[in-house]
Amino acid sequence: MTQAPEVSLTTPHELSASALIQQRIDALRARHVLVALLTGVAMAVIVSLEFLALAMFADWWLDLPWAARLASLIAQLGALTYILLRFIAAPVLRQPDDDELALMVEKVRPEFRSRLIASLQLTRPAAVPPGASTSLVSALVEETETLARPGDFRKIVPTDRLKRFGTMAIFVPIIAGMGFAAGRETCTVLLQRVFLSAVPVPRKTQILVPEGDRVVGRGDTVRLEAFVQGIIPAHGLVEVKFRSRRGQEFPLEQNRDNKMNFARTLENVQDDFTYRFQLGDGLSPTFHVKAIPRPTVATIECRQDYPAYTGLPSQERNLGDLSLLAGSVLKLKVTATKDLRTAGVQLTGAESQIPMEGSPSNPREWTGQFNVPAKGLTGFQIQMLDTEHMESRDSAVYRVDVLPDKVPTVRILKPDRKEELVTRIATLPVQFEARDDFAIARITLHYKVDKLNDGAEKTVELDLEDQHPRQIRPTYLWNIGGISPDLSEGHLIEYWLTVQDNNDATGPGIGTTDHQLAKVVSQEEKRDDLLSRAGDYLGSISDVASDQEKLNKSLGQIIKAKAGIP
Repeated sequence: MTQAPEVSLTTPHELSASALIQQRIDALRARHVLVALLTGVAMAVIVSLEFLALAMFADWWLDLPWAARLASLIAQLGALTYILLRFIAAPVLRQPDDDELALMVEKVRPEFRSRLIASLQLTRPAAVPPGASTSLVSALVEETETLARPGDFRKIVPTDRLKRFGTMAIFVPIIAGMGFAAGRETCTVLLQRVFLSAVPVPRKTQILVPEGDRVVGRGDTVRLEAFVQGIIPAHGLVEVKFRSRRGQEFPLEQNRDNKMNFARTLENVQDDFTYRFQLGDGLSPTFHVKAIPRPTVATIECRQDYPAYTGLPSQERNLGDLSLLAGSVLKLKVTATKDLRTAGVQLTGAESQIPMEGSPSNPREWTGQFNVPAKGLTGFQIQMLDTEHMESRDSAVYRVDVLPDKVPTVRILKPDRKEELVTRIATLPVQFEARDDFAIARITLHYKVDKLNDGAEKTVELDLEDQHPRQIRPTYLWNIGGISPDLSEGHLIEYWLTVQDNNDATGPGIGTTDHQLAKVVSQEEKRDDLLSRAGDYLGSISDVASDQEKLNKSLGQIIKAKAGIP
């Protein structure tokens, strides 16, 4: 009987891992990661395109607002990020270890009967304790290699999902590309809107609203207006929703001269509202109209500063009685019903605008002033712009009556004849009377001789002795003999007086007398003229005395008749 060989219980040499088994395991790992990676990429392509198409369709159908499109874009990016992390990054960063892969193989190929994972685990350093026999482990590894050699571990990786998603990842982009090419213009706009562009949704009828959101004055008439491009519909609607009332729909009026223009007028708007247009297949964005009160004048204080030449003090004026002297300055202090950004005085008739200054401590108080012109001004308005950029409208016009500074009046009292006879050496007394509203500044005697210096006008300044009276009645002794060159008989002198006032604001005003004549004659002719005039005076006195005698006689007869005296 042959004795069985003795089994050694010591480790003759260190165990090493099987190169064949490790090679097959590494190939399985690479295949597993590759399939998972490709599947994740396919899923990302499919989901991204489908979500993108869904977002574009929803936007085209519902005309999503910017906030909704932002939420949709965030959701798409979130889904894509999840797929990238879950199905692409995770398989690459967390690859299965050798034990997990061995269990996967043994699950598909039961003939290994735990040999594969045991061969991997027992050949690791320190896996077999000191003193233990390694012959059995070596025999196990050899047997496992024999089972692993004819097969390919990579085939156990399932590829059904990869084939399914891969096929979809090929056809979905093709279909999407064909659809994009078929509706390139529409799809381009929708794609821009998915990424939050402000371009409108493409429709057969495009709606353009020149004035969308706006601020109007409470009580104003508001015209809602839109223009269309593309297919022009025959009619349309505007949906209006007030805060205090339910929504209303109003038909739009098409402009007869411009068929692309549609509008609706809302009168006496008292509250905020939103509106949007519906024309053809187009639907405009929703716009907001804010109704706020317009700034108005609460109080106005007026003060008139008279021109300096008048010497009059400043005076408070009532708005109902603004009869202002030309050249005055009207100072205004305006209190508004709202805080103002700017204010100004609009002059009517003069057609100019004067800016006003605001009070640093009170944005509702504004001051301004303007000069009263000699003519043209009929009134003024206060124009305001509040802090919400709302301007005043249809402001009251405050009437202004401009009182011009009257020109001085002057008339010659003596000589009283239009033509006076003088000698070459005579002194002609010229008595005149001049008046002005405020003060006389200058009096000038004008004359010209018909046959001297071609009838050139000459002047003589009368001395007022530094006085500026309002009324004067002097006599000027005009030395005819002092006229140069010397006069000769037959010369005819035309003379008149001018009076100038002290108006240095809108004047000066100048008053003029009638023109009178002085004829140069010989002394004999002057003497005869004086005698003739004296005779006329005496004749007049005789006529008056005769008339008086006749009147007395008639009066005596009347008295006797009434008294019954014969």
